Amino acid sequence: MMTAKNRNVQFKRIIIRIFIVLIAFGLLGLGALGIMNDYVIGCSGPYVSSLEEFEENVDSHYDAVIVLGCAVWSNGPSPMLADRLRTAAAVYKTGCADYILVTGDSENPEKYDETGAMKDFLIDEGIPESSIVCDPLGLSTYESMLRAYKIFDVKTAVVVTTGFHVGRSVYDSHMFGIESVGVEAVNSGYVIKTYNYYREFIARGKDFVFTVFKPGY
Repeated sequence: MMTAKNRNVQFKRIIIRIFIVLIAFGLLGLGALGIMNDYVIGCSGPYVSSLEEFEENVDSHYDAVIVLGCAVWSNGPSPMLADRLRTAAAVYKTGCADYILVTGDSENPEKYDETGAMKDFLIDEGIPESSIVCDPLGLSTYESMLRAYKIFDVKTAVVVTTGFHVGRSVYDSHMFGIESVGVEAVNSGYVIKTYNYYREFIARGKDFVFTVFKPGY
């Protein structure tokens, strides 16, 4: 007959084994994410440049400049988004594209209007309203590129977003058949939080899987 002491020992051994298995699966998952990240960055890296490099070497014409949205504050675009928009305006002013496609979350514009704020900012930067197209349902990078191709018929593009984000954005666009190059947004002095890099690490893995199976396509 098993004593209480033996039962406690057996229970502890089971817990330790479960803990080891969970750690092993976690490490495998982390390793898989790392491989996916390396692949996404490696595939998109040759197509990404700074604004200065793009302006010096632009020699192609594109359907659109696609600028990805992010946080809008009560007084307008956050510093990160403002820099994306300034860079997109500068890219457009080279004459390299027909229009600017701003994509973000304006699903419920009375409560939160990302693309509306982006449009207003671009107009203040000297971009004609007629040259700005809004996608109010670009709720993620994946959805933005899917909709750019499927809804807005974009075949070629310059993708503008923050440096840590541009690789995935270009990768997603390529996976939908959009011939694109990426331009890293200028940084006017804001600090990119560590959280953004962790989030992007996970998001690259998610989009790697999504662009294989293409949900919503």
